[in-house]
Amino acid sequence: MEDNSTTNSTAGRVVRVHLACRAHLPIGSSLRVTGSHLWDPSESGSASDMSGARRVVAITGRDAYTAGDSGFAGGSLGIGAPNVVNEVEAAASGEGTMTPMGRNVASPENALIGVHDSHAPYYVSSVEMVTSPETYPIWRTRRPVVLVLTDKKSKRESVDDMDDDDNDDDNDSTVFQHNYRYLVVTPGAETDSAHGLGRFDSDSDMDDINNLLNKTKISSGSLSALNNFPLTSNDNGGAEFPVALWENPFLSEQADDDVMEDSTREMSTYSASGSSFGALTASVMGNSQRGKRQIVLEDLPYRTLNIDINTASFVRSENMDKDTLEFTDDGVIIDNWNGHNDVTFDAYRLREGLRKAYQERATDIAADGDSDMVIDTQKPRKRIFIVCYHLPVIVSKDPETGEWMACWAESILARTANSAFVSSFDPHWVGTCTTSSPIENEVDRQALRTLLASMDCTVLFFDEKVRDAHYKGFCKQVLWIVFHHVDLLDSRDPAFGMDFNATSTEKYTDGTLLDLESPWDQRQIVKWWEAFNLVNRTFAVEVTKMVQPDDVVWVHDYHLSLLPRMMSEEEAKIGSRLTKKIFYLHIPFPVSMIFKEIEFGATVLEGILHADIVGFHGFTDARHFLSSAKRILGLSHDSLEGGLLGVKYKGRTVVVTMSSVSVEPEMVDAVMDFPTTISGAAELKSKHSGRAIIAGVDVAQYLSGVSLKLATYGRLLQDSPSWRDKLVLVQRCLIPGARRLDEARTIREIRGIVSQIKSKYGDGVIDYEEVYGSSMPIDQRVALWRAADCLFSADVRGGLNMMPLEFVFAQKGKDSPGIVIASEFSGVFSILNGALRISPYDMKLTLATVDRALTMSKQEREGRHLRDIDFVSSSGSDKWIQGVLRDLFDQTESLGDGEIDSEENRSSEGKSVGAFLATAQEEQFTRLRSKSVISAYKSTSKRVIVLDFNGTIVLKQAVDSYLKRDSAGSTMDAPPTDVINSLRVLCADPKNTVFVVSGDNKENVEQAIGHIPGLGLAASNGSCFSPPLREGSSYRTWLALDLGVDWASVEGVALRIMAKFTARTNGSFIKRAHSSIGWSYYSCDPEFGSLQAKYLVIELERELAAFDVRFVNLKGIVEVIPRKLNKGIIVKKILRDVAARNNNAGVDFVLCMGDDISDEKMFTSVFSFVSEMNEDYSNVVPSPPVIQLSQGTLLASQPFLLEKPVLRCNNQNEQIYAFTVSVGKKESHASQYVDDARDVADLLVELSSGKRASFRRGTEDEMHLMQFS
Repeated sequence: MEDNSTTNSTAGRVVRVHLACRAHLPIGSSLRVTGSHLWDPSESGSASDMSGARRVVAITGRDAYTAGDSGFAGGSLGIGAPNVVNEVEAAASGEGTMTPMGRNVASPENALIGVHDSHAPYYVSSVEMVTSPETYPIWRTRRPVVLVLTDKKSKRESVDDMDDDDNDDDNDSTVFQHNYRYLVVTPGAETDSAHGLGRFDSDSDMDDINNLLNKTKISSGSLSALNNFPLTSNDNGGAEFPVALWENPFLSEQADDDVMEDSTREMSTYSASGSSFGALTASVMGNSQRGKRQIVLEDLPYRTLNIDINTASFVRSENMDKDTLEFTDDGVIIDNWNGHNDVTFDAYRLREGLRKAYQERATDIAADGDSDMVIDTQKPRKRIFIVCYHLPVIVSKDPETGEWMACWAESILARTANSAFVSSFDPHWVGTCTTSSPIENEVDRQALRTLLASMDCTVLFFDEKVRDAHYKGFCKQVLWIVFHHVDLLDSRDPAFGMDFNATSTEKYTDGTLLDLESPWDQRQIVKWWEAFNLVNRTFAVEVTKMVQPDDVVWVHDYHLSLLPRMMSEEEAKIGSRLTKKIFYLHIPFPVSMIFKEIEFGATVLEGILHADIVGFHGFTDARHFLSSAKRILGLSHDSLEGGLLGVKYKGRTVVVTMSSVSVEPEMVDAVMDFPTTISGAAELKSKHSGRAIIAGVDVAQYLSGVSLKLATYGRLLQDSPSWRDKLVLVQRCLIPGARRLDEARTIREIRGIVSQIKSKYGDGVIDYEEVYGSSMPIDQRVALWRAADCLFSADVRGGLNMMPLEFVFAQKGKDSPGIVIASEFSGVFSILNGALRISPYDMKLTLATVDRALTMSKQEREGRHLRDIDFVSSSGSDKWIQGVLRDLFDQTESLGDGEIDSEENRSSEGKSVGAFLATAQEEQFTRLRSKSVISAYKSTSKRVIVLDFNGTIVLKQAVDSYLKRDSAGSTMDAPPTDVINSLRVLCADPKNTVFVVSGDNKENVEQAIGHIPGLGLAASNGSCFSPPLREGSSYRTWLALDLGVDWASVEGVALRIMAKFTARTNGSFIKRAHSSIGWSYYSCDPEFGSLQAKYLVIELERELAAFDVRFVNLKGIVEVIPRKLNKGIIVKKILRDVAARNNNAGVDFVLCMGDDISDEKMFTSVFSFVSEMNEDYSNVVPSPPVIQLSQGTLLASQPFLLEKPVLRCNNQNEQIYAFTVSVGKKESHASQYVDDARDVADLLVELSSGKRASFRRGTEDEMHLMQFS
């Protein structure tokens, strides 16, 4: 471990750690240790193995026998094997989403994620260890593990501030904990018996060891007790080792003391062969009573090395016995394979003891608890804020006394008696209230605040103009219309207009529209949008004042769709993400084609996506939401454990859930026994004696489909005269006054049809009434349900409608239960299995369905009723709320939401090993602070800055977005002017070497930024590059790397295939560059383009199997490139060449930033370069040869021709800073992240000028507009 002197800031500081381990291994085996990450992050992980550790074993085992590209040079894993390439060097032959030749890209593991090479990422996860006859059995890392210290995660890591100037004391700890594990790779080693592997005596003399090294088989002993794991037999009668062995000295303790023998407990090893890792867990056999215990790879024991960040040396704790510690000659502590007494296991043993104690306490608490929701009575109840625009209360004012009165309304959001939810949580409601009497002054407002506070409600008041612009304007004239699948062109129809002056009920009574006109004007949307933002912001401010850490905020419906985002912003201002957030939509969500018509639709989506869980009542709505997120924001979704869906947004996984809710069974049961209900049902039956009753209760609005229902009913009477004396339609139309023009027009149309039916067939065929308000009294509704034989709903578009569910429940106890006829466009369509389903537009089918419902046998009626009654009776709001909350707690815990600063998340006692380590790594992957970079920048003098282009210094839209404002055509976008000016300043500093590395061709790169003096360029993923342009020169010299591929032949084959796909895929085109040919589907429909890309790769792989090429599918382009090519090659060459300057002066500052998977190789190449400095000179692989592409003369001292085969730097005692930065928070080899290209721009401006940048100042709405300006 190297000692570097101290500085004021440790962020970005590089620490190089060597490890040593005593391991008696058989011939043909090698030892490896995990690198800077315990496991490489991978999208291929599962719920039980989130980090993909299982695939590391499988891939390592499979590739242990192959040569060259396996990550082990020549396939040789033996002791002291010569010319072993470092794993990072070997990884240069592959890339994150790239496929080597011969791989089956149509395999199941590729089906969902496109072309993906599982080889390369894992080799940077483990570091090779070597030994020799002189040092055996001590193994030592060939090159050091490279660790980069980062700023501790700050509470002020917010959505709008990359830097945290107020937390200078966050890095108060001087100890960095590095966690690691050892792995033995044993390809083909054999033993003469199947009883175990050879265990060598550490005291054996050198002659015995040399003799053993010359053997190919071992006769006796054991590496560890493998009696529980069968060995593979070979043709020679011996036994073969498993391909991979993981140390686990605590296996016997994990399986319980009485399960394993003492000998097994002393040394036990977890083993696996490449073929055995298809299962999610490995079984450890116990006795017949105990059965099997499942071990998850990620939960294997880990070692911990405490490192002093100031001295970069091993930290000894006070309780360590110095006499028991053993070190190598150069001061590296020596571990012992499966040495359960090693001090490096102390942290693991301590945490496991705490976890077991925690589990015992949790078991005691749960023993007598509810199975659905166990509450620790020793802790205060969790608070939950139910935020809805309309509070679920009914408020009235006594006209005589002036006293305000309130009671709970009929709502799934209202407090209900005997609720398990209320007994388990501490709920509080926030919203506005609608009153029957006007609120005249502040006295009334204060009286309402006091009254509703006694009901655990906080009421907010708004100016009438703001309220109307928000609710009647943006909510009802924009969002409500679009969410119900109404095209904005159709919304110009008067039925979808809004007259703010239409306040008198007389306008409805004469059946005419009078002089009402639609005030539709696109210019009004801006004012409505401002009011919508103001209301949402007010809610955010007030709710944030109330919440405390670990509270839950549940936002309901579209009126407050910006609230999750605005609450996050408000929480960021006070320095902590306090709450978990739920957003639930109770109306339909439209298809993406309609949602895109909203001027501020993307901002509404982003507001919703700041919640932890987004909920819908049906899968159709969830599917439309996911489609809009993909096509508008470019966000894809994945399946999560438990049947949920997840959307990656700003480095978080937003869970999308679907759940249905029914009526309150206790309340409806009670209402059924009301005298008014019983007498009301009897009166209806008496009034329509001898007639079957079809019931209908609908809002008098166009989308309720009442006119279609009446037209169908009239046609039924016309076509079937026998029903005229046997049938009656009891129709009630509700007039809430929320959409007055719509209601006025609908009422006029309904009255006209009713009048026609009565005049033609008599008054007895229809019983029509209008009810002012948003609902009928519940006793009148239930009376109608009890009297009716059928409920007829013909919604054109509908969300959650509880009345069909209430109708089903009210049929209990009837001799012949009634039947529900439900529109396929209604929310209950997918809930009620016993309902008859119709399309209100298909009159012929609807007529047949109504006739079938009226003539249905009693037996079939009872059968259909039984299909639904269990759900309707047992799925009230209480169960629904608990289910959504359970999804919230389960998923945020399993996803490792380390951002929430809560007692529950601060405590790691109850977490498994894998969850604990995942949280620890997430805490180390912090947001980059510009102050840390600037501090390191000012203290260094040999600096290298490497930047990706698209997505890093140029803001690009996601490939999956359907509506793109830019196109990946022949002309590249240029960075903002401030970024170009900053690059100019940075390049002018002689202490800096600045390069931009792009995947595009050199012509486009040079056109965009080639004019900047002193800036180096690399194009085509680094296959060609141009040294920094000298001041005063206008002509660039281009060089290329010779990668040994006959590119003319490759192009000839690839062009023919790509031309065929281009002709069949609108918007696609072919892009040619040096050592690269690409097929761009960036401007195509995202789904179709991605599908075509997958088939293109399959065909290209088949036709190009004879060439040493691979395929890259990134940013909407499928590229064919040399298999050895990746951005890491050029980055390492840049670093080596700079280090070779000035008599091998070295490099002391590296800033490397990129946004996608191809840039991961840049990050790993930085670590590889740092690890090879002054280490293992004989095994350093030089960069590919350089050839000159363009005319021009290179100076003899051209720095990019100076690379030396042996890299000995003279700065080994100096501090080295390396900032590898991912643009966007995601799984990455980078040590830190920023949110997007705006943060990159801010940093570059600050580095060049020392002034605070302003790219990210302002609201997210303004940034969204700036993106498309």
